[in-house]
Amino acid sequence: MLEAIRNLGILKMIQEFSDVFNYEALESVDKFLEQREKAIQKGIYGKLQFETIDDEEIGVFSINGDEISFKTLAKTDNTSQYVFRKTPGSQAAYISPSWKAAKSNKKLESTVEDFKRYLETQGLPKKTKQVFEKIISVFESKSISTEENGKIIQKDFWISYNEKKRSESNKKGLNVFTIMIDGNYPGQIKEISDYALNQIAEGFYSTSGIEPIAGKCSICHHDDKLFPNVLSGTGINIANIDKPGFFPGVLKQASLKAFPICAPCAETLFVAKSKVFPEFTQSISGHQALIIPHLVQSDNKAEGLEIIQYALKLLTKNVSVAKGTEAGIIEDLADNKGIATVSFLIGDVKGQTVGGKKGIRKFLPDVLPSRLSEISKAIHEINGIHNTYPEDHPWVLRNPLNGQLQIIRNVLGMAKYYKPKPGGRKPFKASSVDSLDLLEAIFMKKEFPLKTLIPEFSAKLSYDFLGSLSNEKQKPVFIIRDNITYMVYLLRFLSKLEVIKMADNVNLVGKYLEGCKGLEPLNKFFIEEAVGLDNAEKQYTFLVGLLFGKLIAFQQARRVSNNALRWLKGLEIGPQDLTEIFIKTRSKLDDYSFQRPAWSEEMKGVAEAIGALGSKIGAGWTISRKEVPYYFCLGQSLSGFYLHSKGDDNKSDDTKGGK
Repeated sequence: MLEAIRNLGILKMIQEFSDVFNYEALESVDKFLEQREKAIQKGIYGKLQFETIDDEEIGVFSINGDEISFKTLAKTDNTSQYVFRKTPGSQAAYISPSWKAAKSNKKLESTVEDFKRYLETQGLPKKTKQVFEKIISVFESKSISTEENGKIIQKDFWISYNEKKRSESNKKGLNVFTIMIDGNYPGQIKEISDYALNQIAEGFYSTSGIEPIAGKCSICHHDDKLFPNVLSGTGINIANIDKPGFFPGVLKQASLKAFPICAPCAETLFVAKSKVFPEFTQSISGHQALIIPHLVQSDNKAEGLEIIQYALKLLTKNVSVAKGTEAGIIEDLADNKGIATVSFLIGDVKGQTVGGKKGIRKFLPDVLPSRLSEISKAIHEINGIHNTYPEDHPWVLRNPLNGQLQIIRNVLGMAKYYKPKPGGRKPFKASSVDSLDLLEAIFMKKEFPLKTLIPEFSAKLSYDFLGSLSNEKQKPVFIIRDNITYMVYLLRFLSKLEVIKMADNVNLVGKYLEGCKGLEPLNKFFIEEAVGLDNAEKQYTFLVGLLFGKLIAFQQARRVSNNALRWLKGLEIGPQDLTEIFIKTRSKLDDYSFQRPAWSEEMKGVAEAIGALGSKIGAGWTISRKEVPYYFCLGQSLSGFYLHSKGDDNKSDDTKGGK
């Protein structure tokens, strides 16, 4: 994977410095080093090694000849000219005469001392000495020209700087400062860029007390000076997944045994992380994900480079607009001819450090385009079911699946490691199913146990049901319906991808339904659609939910209290509860038949089937108490579609219809 990241960095260099870098840099380490040296000599290489500056205004100390002045200027279009990079430690010196304001000046003072020590280097070229002597003269100046109230005033550097920098007493002060020499910013002065690149290697890629060693780089396999802290120093802190358990309890003297990497490779990793990764991040099921493409190889190098560059340009565009498409980035990756495989880093992938405070949660390596194509096709196929349902079907939902697989977040709730915002009711979090494990099963084509999913579905239904009872803006029946709809589509999607195995249909109630013409659609459902309702207990639970749902719809149609919802005990129900719910439902429907019959022929047929299945099952239950709520709600969600009330009360049943 690190080699793939290195290639992304080199590709960015080819794009930025096309007059120096070409496709040979991808194929040959020697050619890359040769082209790198040319870029350094031209003074352009550092452009990609330095961070961008967001501040709109910069404090500039300018030295021209013997005159030193201060001005506030608008930032340049190319902020790499400031040669700034965030230091790895709070006390570490800056890599150039560009810095950010801080409460204490110790860091800046340390930087000046480093410049002075550098001047003592043996054999330092005359021009380099002159450049750094001018830099030091700015910091030591007692007469910096500063304009105040239309007048030019001479001030000491430290007095001038402290007055201009942002602080608690000066909220509108400047945050970024730099030194300009003879009209040139640090990035336009080769001597400063060379110094900065060396400071990066020694300061960012090293570990205190551990000297770099000579050897073969673990990425390019070239003999060079190797540094122990490159991954952390470049902001790609992924060692916790590539070497599980290596760092905890291990002496830092052994750090070179993990990822000994040379400075040139470190530079490519930083370019990839800072310039390419921001364009390759995506949200998948509510998780931050970094997409790392592994590029195709081609015998025709020039043609291969053209394909790869086009592929990356297309990928960048696709990631940015993926939210507005159906299969989104998954389909785009599958169709991208410049990509051999794709790896996904899931976790803390935004900001200064990949794998920062929250770490990398999951690594999915070398996902094949063919698998991405299968996922994309499954998204389209499952979404297409929407078009086959009539408009009044409760499961009608336009495009429940997308390339970000948000449906997993909808069903399993917030990721375990996220902390909810304070206030209000906490969002649901699955307890026994990690959505990252489910994502791994989807992308890596692994089997996932259905027995662990269904109880989590039940838990989500119960949690949201209880929440709806205390929220006047929510109706419990709609909450159940919406949840079930997403769950059904997710199961179909997982089944299509062979992630879960759902048993074929076993219609155990056909003989009770066939005699009633109005139950033909329900009988057809058991024969053709009811995948997973493969035993008597599940079908019994489903039918009890179906009849109960009709009772709730009946109460809504007559505008009476939905007191039957109390029987559900917050949807924490088991086999014995189902029997009681069935008896109470039947009794309540009999009560409502006092003035006019509430029972339709379809409802009577379902009640007969429930009684027959109950007698057949007896005490031999094979599904757990935690699975019962899902199958019960599955039936309840379809009650308005498959059951009609006596006198067609169903016309006013507002539980029907899709979304």
